[in-house]
Formats: sequence, structure tokens, C-alpha cells
Amino acid sequence: MGARSRELFLLLAVCAVSHSLVANKTQKDSVSPNALVDQYEDYGDDQEVLFNEDRPCPRDCICTLYQGYKIAKCNRLEVNTQKFGDDITDLVVENADPGMSIQLTDNIFKKLGLHKIATVKIVNSTIDFVSPSAFHGLSELYAVNLSNNKLKSLHPETFANNKKLLLLTLANNPLKFPEYGSDKYFLNATTVQELDISYCNMKYITANTFENMPGLMYLNVAGNNLSDMDPDTFKKLLDLEELDLSDNNIKSLPDDIFSENNELATLHIQRNPIESVYGLNISDLLTLNAGQTNIKFVGPSMFNGMKFIANLNLSGNNMEKIHNQAFHKLVELNYLDLSYNNLTFISSILIKENIELDIFKISNNPLLRHLPVEGFNCSAEQFNIYLFDASNCGLEEIYDNSLKTFTALSVINLSGNNIKSLNNKVFSVCPKLVEVNLADNMLTTLDVKVFEKNNELGKLYLQGNPLKVLSAEVFIHTPLLTWLDMSNTELTSLWKTNKNHPETLLSNLTFLNVSQNHITEIKQNQLDTLNRLRSLDISNNPLVCNREFENLMTWLSKRKVSPDANTARIANLATDAKEEDEPYSWEFLTLKTCGKATVHPVEPLPAVSDEEIWERIDEDAEGNFDLKNTLDDGKVADSKADGKPNDGKVDSDNFDDADDADDEADDEDEDDEEEDDDDASEDYDDGDDDVDLKVKLLEKSSSTPKPSTESPDKEIGVKMAINLLENDSTYDLEREVYVGASVEEEHGRYDYLWPILIAILGALLLLIVIAKVVMVVCGRRNKQIRYNSAIIAAMSNAGRTKKDCGLVYQQLSEELTGPATPKLSRYQPLPSVTVASNMSYESSPFHHSNIVPEAV
Repeated sequence: MGARSRELFLLLAVCAVSHSLVANKTQKDSVSPNALVDQYEDYGDDQEVLFNEDRPCPRDCICTLYQGYKIAKCNRLEVNTQKFGDDITDLVVENADPGMSIQLTDNIFKKLGLHKIATVKIVNSTIDFVSPSAFHGLSELYAVNLSNNKLKSLHPETFANNKKLLLLTLANNPLKFPEYGSDKYFLNATTVQELDISYCNMKYITANTFENMPGLMYLNVAGNNLSDMDPDTFKKLLDLEELDLSDNNIKSLPDDIFSENNELATLHIQRNPIESVYGLNISDLLTLNAGQTNIKFVGPSMFNGMKFIANLNLSGNNMEKIHNQAFHKLVELNYLDLSYNNLTFISSILIKENIELDIFKISNNPLLRHLPVEGFNCSAEQFNIYLFDASNCGLEEIYDNSLKTFTALSVINLSGNNIKSLNNKVFSVCPKLVEVNLADNMLTTLDVKVFEKNNELGKLYLQGNPLKVLSAEVFIHTPLLTWLDMSNTELTSLWKTNKNHPETLLSNLTFLNVSQNHITEIKQNQLDTLNRLRSLDISNNPLVCNREFENLMTWLSKRKVSPDANTARIANLATDAKEEDEPYSWEFLTLKTCGKATVHPVEPLPAVSDEEIWERIDEDAEGNFDLKNTLDDGKVADSKADGKPNDGKVDSDNFDDADDADDEADDEDEDDEEEDDDDASEDYDDGDDDVDLKVKLLEKSSSTPKPSTESPDKEIGVKMAINLLENDSTYDLEREVYVGASVEEEHGRYDYLWPILIAILGALLLLIVIAKVVMVVCGRRNKQIRYNSAIIAAMSNAGRTKKDCGLVYQQLSEELTGPATPKLSRYQPLPSVTVASNMSYESSPFHHSNIVPEAV
């Protein structure tokens, strides 16, 4: 009794424990967010809360893991209602509710549990107050972004204790800075290397503004409406490498303002009313961005103090003249931008000494009419320039030798000029050209040899030219061309081709745009060599719905070529092209052009006489004759009901009449021939999935009489009707060929000789096959009788049971076929492998007990 009581007690205890576990799990799964917040409030500031599955993300936040970093993205920040995991490394607060401003109080980030925070980003919100100790205790903090928060003031010692802080962004805040004549500093942040205080309403920079930020390497003070600076402003920033003074009101810079900044490599002064940079001494300056200033003239000595400039931008300055030796001392120049000025002339020796120049831009100088006739002189004979931009310059002509020193040129942009013709020698000196832009000029045609030496050309832009006609021979010398834009021209046809054009013509072209032209017809054979075409834009052309158009649609659909236009429309000129909600596709274009969405037309089959058909039958009389291939090899045609020749053309009306007549004649015999038709169609489907060929021999008299010497009343004719059927859902092509044949007695007995012989030979072959089958069946029947007799004899022996019948089969097999060969049963189980019961998981050689997760 005692043992049973103990067992009952243990059973009750197990049930109680199981019930409690289930209840705890249910309570855990159904806990509310407010309850989780209450749980967080129980943790003290010194307690460590890990970010894992058991510690959910705080309210109004989304916690994610990106490349090993734990990021919390929130739309509000409150101490009393939020508690973060101790392993959160990045905090992002964006677009917080303007009605609920953020206050960064004392030690706010430590109170939120963000002890190990590395980056803080609070942007596009409202910060009313920042305590001097708000960021204290964050020993791992290296980046802070408080831009666009309407922040008005910041205590100078706010980041004094953050010794790892490197990046500080305070842009777009109405901050207060030390006033003119003050000896105060802006911030005490000795470790900060990058500071962005652009668009912060800074009026003046004193000598002490950045006194306690000696480690600055990047300083952005753009957009502050600065008009003046102390000459000693940057002298304490010995590590300064990049300075952005753009979008201010600076009219001049003191000559020695950067005398101590030996590391300064990049200077941005664009969009300032600066008239000259003459006298500035920046020995190691590499990049000078002086665009959109008031520099009207560039003299020969303007850059004497900046001899190692590699990138020079003087665009948008309304310059009218440049001295022909202005850049001769800039021997390291790689990039020169003179665009958006009023230059009327460019000297041939302007860049003579800049042999390292890679990019040269003179675009958008509308008064520039010509390039140097003999090209740009080079002290090293040839330049390394790979990009030359002379677009929108009013150029009227490109001389034969204007580019003769640009042999390394890869990209040239001559768009937006008034060029009327191009000699075939213009680009012959640039064999490495990859991209040529001739858009929006006055070209009416192109010489067939204009790109004869440009075998590497990949992109060609010709849109916006009044091209009347274009020969395909232009592209014979550009086998690598992949992009061709001829939109918005005056072409009436795609291009003119001859029968001798190579099969590789435009074989690598993937994009072709001929939209907004006057093209009425595009033939499929014009695109046959475009094997890699993926995008074709033929929108806004007065295309005519005819056989060529339907063939083109079929070709494009089978090649899976994209229309490459989202809102373009194709319609006849007689119809009004309205905005449609239907997707732009070849089916849609066919519907707009032809009034029906047919994209799989079939070429009409050429005519063939009945004598030719019988000759083909005679040629294959040995047994290889295939009526389906004979009728489907492109040489079977339609003979009209009136007996007139078809001339290889398809008459849809005659097709419809023939279909109706055949349907009425076949309705009577439909039930009798249904099974035969199904079998025939299955056989043909095996050969070709896209073509359904049905052949019916109809005994009808031809409507065309044939003269005969025996009897003029007797007639012979062969009527063939080819019906083209379209599947409405898939637009797949189906061919149905109905062949009606009526042969009268006037053929004579010899006309039937070959068919009779074929029939006799077929009958003999069939008899031989049947005899062979009968012999095989009889042989198997004799073997079965022998097996049955042996079984009966074996069962009749004394002492033999039914389970021993297998021995009888074995004996018979050995007698008939020889000794039995032992075989391994395919269903016999493999020997099982057992594991000792005393081997535990811990003792397994594959147990990695020493592997621990990588520390974050």
C-alpha cells in the first residue's frame, strides 16, 4: 500500500509541475507591451539587460541586427517608459512627433540602458534641451548626428568626456557661435576629426572658434552666409585636409589664411562672390572647386601658389577669356572643367603642358563655334584624355584634325551642337572610342565609313537629328555596338540593307530606339541578325498593319524582346492614341495598330501543283515517305475555289469560305472518324508541339476541268485548303491542312502501279510480323504448360509441402537456363549499426564543448 501511495504521490507531483510550466509559458506568450515596460522599470541603472529573445525591444522602437551590430530605430525617446538592452550599439531616432520634443537630460543614455552605445543619430526632430552631461559615461561613443533638430544652443563641454568621439554632425540647427571679438571657443572636443556645422546660421568665424578641436581633418561650414573670417581662423588646425566654404558670401580670402595648413588637399569655395584666387599659397592642394564664382578671367599666374592641383573646376563663372598659358604650370592636372561659361575661343596650346589630363570638359559654352583646326597641341605628342565633353557649344563643324592628339579617347560628347556633317576622318584618329554622342545636331545622313576605324564602339546616340536615310553599312565596322538610339529623327525606314550585308551586322546590339520617327514599315529581315536584342522602342511611328508588321510582332514575341517604354503608344495616324491603362506590350501595340491582339501570324505557303506532290510520293515510295513533312515544309499552297492561281498570297475570305464548306461536309462523318482523327493528332503532336497538322483525304471533284482525250466530262483535281487558326489565350500558331483528292479512271492502270506495289509490300510485311508474334506466343504457352506439369508432379511426392514449391522453380530454371546465379535481394535490409548504450552525447567525438559564440 505504501509503494502505491508513493507512486500516486509522484504522479500527482509530475502533473502539477507540468501544469505550472504550461501556465508560465501561456502567461509569457500573452504578456502585454505595458507589462514588459513594467518589467524594465524594475531594473536599476547598474543592471545589465541583454538584447535577446527574452528581452523585447522597447516601445516605439524596432531592433534589428545588421552585420553584427544591434541597432534600435525609434520615433521617440523617453526615460520613464523605455529600457534598452545593454548590447545595443546604435541608436537612431528619426522624424519624432514635433509635439513631443526630445530633452537630453543628465546621463539620459545611461538611464536608458545604453552603456555601450557607439553611435547616436537623432535627426529631423525637435530637441529643446541638451544637458552638458547628457553624453557622459559613454566610453564607446564615436559618432553623433544631431542635424535638423531646431537645436539653438550647445554647451561647450558637452562632449569633453567622450574621448573616442570622431564624427560630429550638427548641420541645419540655429546654433549660437562665439561673436566677433570674443575669445570663447565653440566646443571642447579634442578627438573630433570630422565636424559638420553647415547651415547653422554662423555669421563670423573667430580665431578661437575651433581652438579646442585641434584634431579636425574635415570641416564643413557651408551655407552659413559667412562674409569674413579672421586670418588666424585655421592656423591651429594643422591636420586639416578638407575644407568646405561653399554657399557663403565670401568675396575674398586673405593670402596667408592657409599658410599653416600644409595638409590641406581639398578646398571648396563654389557659389561665393570670389573674384580671384590669385595669391593663395596652398602648396599641397590637390582639388580646387571654384565653380559658380565671379572669376571672369584666368591669368597666367593665378595658380602659382597651387602648382600641384590635380582637379580644377572653373565651371559656371561666366568667363569670357582664358590666357593660353593659364594652366601650363599645373603639370599634375587630371581633371579640368571649363563648362557653363561664355568662352568664344579656345587656344590650341591651352592644355599643351597638361600631359596627365584625363577628363576635359568645355560643354555649355554657347558662343564657341569651332575647335582648333589642327587640334590641341601636346608637348608629349599625344594626350591621355579618355573623356572629352563639348556638348551644347554651338559647334558648326568638326575639322578632320580637331581630335588628332586625342588618340586615347574613349568617350566623346558632341551633342546639342549645330554639326551638319562629319567627315570619315574625324573619328579615325580615335580607335579606342567606346561611346559617341551626336544627339541633337543637324546631321541628315552619315558617311558609311565614318566609324571605319572604331571597332570598339559600344554606344551610339543619334537622336534629335534630321536624319532622312541611314545605310546599314554604317554599322558594318562596329561589331561590338550594344546601344543605338535613333529616336526623334526623320527616318522613314529603319535602315537600308543589301543582300550582301554580313550575318554579324549588329549581332551584339541589345538596345534599339527608333521611336518618334516617320517609319511606316519595319521588315523582319532587317532585324534577323540582331540575335541579342533585348529592348526595342518603336513607339510613335505611323506603322501600317500588314503582313510585315504581324511577322515583326511574332519575331519580337518569340525573341522575348521588351518594348522598353512605359507610356509610349503606337497607333495609325487615322486613329486617336488615347491614354490606356493596359500594360505596354507587343500584344497591346498590335491591338492599337491592327485592332486585334494577334502576335503570331504565319507566312503564306507558296503554290505547288498536284504533279509535284505525286513526284514527292514517288521519291519516297520505299517507305520513308512522310506526308506531314511534305505538306509542312513550306511548299504547300492554297488553290482557290474558283481555280485561279494563288501566287503565294493568302486570301482570308477564301479561307473562311473553305472553312465553312469543309465544316459542313465533315459534320456528317464526325462521329465515325473521331477516333481516327484523335490518333492522328497525337502522332503529329509528338513531332512538333507548336504545329497541329490534320490531314484529311476528301473525295471531291475539282472545280477546274482538265482536258482529256478519252472523256471530256471526266475531271481530275486536287484541292488543298490551309486554315490558319489562332489560340486566343496563348497566340500559339496552329496549322490545319485539309487535302481533298479525287482521282478518276483516266489516270490509267499504270498510274496506280506504285501505290498498289506499296500496298502489297505492306500487307506482306504485316503478315510476317503477325506470324512472328504467333510463334512467340505459342512458345511461351509450351513453357507455361511445362512449368505447371512440374509443379503438379512435385506436389504429388510424399513429404513435400506447399512451401517447398520454390525448389521446383529452381530446378526447372537450372534445367532450362543452366546453373542458377545467386543474387542479393534488393529489399534485404542492410546490417544495422548499433551504438553502445553507455555512450552519451557528451562523449561523442563531434561534440564541440569548447566552442563559444564570438564576442560582440
